[in-house]
Amino acid sequence: MTRRYALALAVLASACAPEGAPPEQPDPQQLGEEAQAIEPLDTPSEENAIRFLEQATFGPRLANGATTLPLDSVERVVSVGITQSISDQFSAPRSLFDGTSASKDLGSQFFVNAVTGQDQLRQRVAFALSQVLVISQSGIPENTSTPESEPKVAMAGYLNLLSSRAFGNFRTLLDAVTKDPAMGTYLDMANNKAFNTKGEPIEPNENYARELLQLFTLGLHKLNEDGTQQLDGEGAPIPAYTEAHVQAFAHALSGWTYGGAACPTVGRSNPASYAQPMIGCDVNHDSSSQVLLRGVSTTNGAGAAQHLKEALDNIFADPNLPPFICKQLIQHLVTSNPSPAYVQRVVNVFKNNGSGVRGDLRAVVRAILEDNEARGPQPPLSLYATYGHLRPPALFITSVVRWLNVQLDTSADKDPGAKLNSWSRALGQYVPRPPSVFSYYPPNTPAPGGNGLLGPEFAILDTATVAARANFVHELLYSTAPATAGVVIDLSTVPADPDDLVLWLGRYLLHDTMSSDLQLVVYNAITDPRAGDTTRRKKLGFFLTSLSPEFQIQR
Repeated sequence: MTRRYALALAVLASACAPEGAPPEQPDPQQLGEEAQAIEPLDTPSEENAIRFLEQATFGPRLANGATTLPLDSVERVVSVGITQSISDQFSAPRSLFDGTSASKDLGSQFFVNAVTGQDQLRQRVAFALSQVLVISQSGIPENTSTPESEPKVAMAGYLNLLSSRAFGNFRTLLDAVTKDPAMGTYLDMANNKAFNTKGEPIEPNENYARELLQLFTLGLHKLNEDGTQQLDGEGAPIPAYTEAHVQAFAHALSGWTYGGAACPTVGRSNPASYAQPMIGCDVNHDSSSQVLLRGVSTTNGAGAAQHLKEALDNIFADPNLPPFICKQLIQHLVTSNPSPAYVQRVVNVFKNNGSGVRGDLRAVVRAILEDNEARGPQPPLSLYATYGHLRPPALFITSVVRWLNVQLDTSADKDPGAKLNSWSRALGQYVPRPPSVFSYYPPNTPAPGGNGLLGPEFAILDTATVAARANFVHELLYSTAPATAGVVIDLSTVPADPDDLVLWLGRYLLHDTMSSDLQLVVYNAITDPRAGDTTRRKKLGFFLTSLSPEFQIQR
């Protein structure tokens, strides 16, 4: 085992149980408005601004002397405040994916957008949604008889759909996702017929109906509004739906096919087409009444379009949907184990945005990021030991490169995004190709040794991917390969003096929470005569800090 591998394993081994956690403090609910009064949203400290950018972007960055402060820079958030920064991000120009043959791989486009795009919050939310409403580019078949790449075209359209709907209404998003041809292919919603070519009834495919209920909207078990499980009289979780419900939804959602052509005859299918949403064809739809959730029935004799609307309305109104979706959004943006009170507050906004509207994602995202459990120079002290989440590979990579003020050369002979995605793939997250409908990792994965705590990202952390994290940082800092691919780091603004360097690393990468133990480790390493020249000392300091559990666990 090389020295850097051993180092990586050592610094990550204690990530779930950091030493020296602050002592028990009063419940953050009791702090309430008092905590907010200590640091109002419109005048955040630098530490709070950095934490906000960790949650709302693909990594904080410094303005580095820019005349106009970038929307996603630490300095601008400090200047205009959290609330205004969120508003500015809502209206930032949107980054798009290009599915044409001449464009670069979608994973490459993803990382270029993530590092350089102005719409950081929209991209973060869309990325979170893509891990809830899952499609994988690997699950779209290629048609060799056509000039374009169907997986690329289909996935680009789907990613653009999530981006465009990221701040809209969840009910509208659910409708668009259900009718999307990429989703239709991936989970067999397209050409899901209730009749064969002889007009005889057949059982529709249940794939989309099952994942719609289990993974996209409700989850397996009934939840309280604060995200905790409801239990029956014997202490067992209560199912959120039954197998009969899955079958009923499969029938209610039958009859949809690819657009671009008229509806086929009974029992027939349209060829795959990804240029427009799917169309409902009554000739292949089961028009009989189906009993859905909570005993609600669809209209007997109605067509595919009406039944789809009734089915999605039924799911959208279910009390399980707000806590199931809100908790996952909190997990992706802020912390893997939000308190029930935090979940409840966000759920309240999902149910009513203040104007009587249910499912307003813009209001939900704002509520997540402005909540007292998310804001402040550091997490609430009473929650500190269980707060945060392991940085998933994509965010770990983008956070590191954005702090290093990396410049991406996207000229024709360079593909920096592909280089970033190759690192992410080695770390266990190959964008946008999750290995299953459960995404890159399931949201209910327990943290190792966490005594019941959740740690979703730990599902893809093992000895190989731990080493890959160290390899990524080492290659970025010390190899010529990244620059050859168009990934160029800039260490010019990083202090050269050892004392100043340690302070800079703690101030920015760890928003002034670097422990004295880590400070000593970094200082001793960069002042060792074997550390090399000034540039290598900067790199070593960055290498050690970025691989420490204090950085790997984002708080």
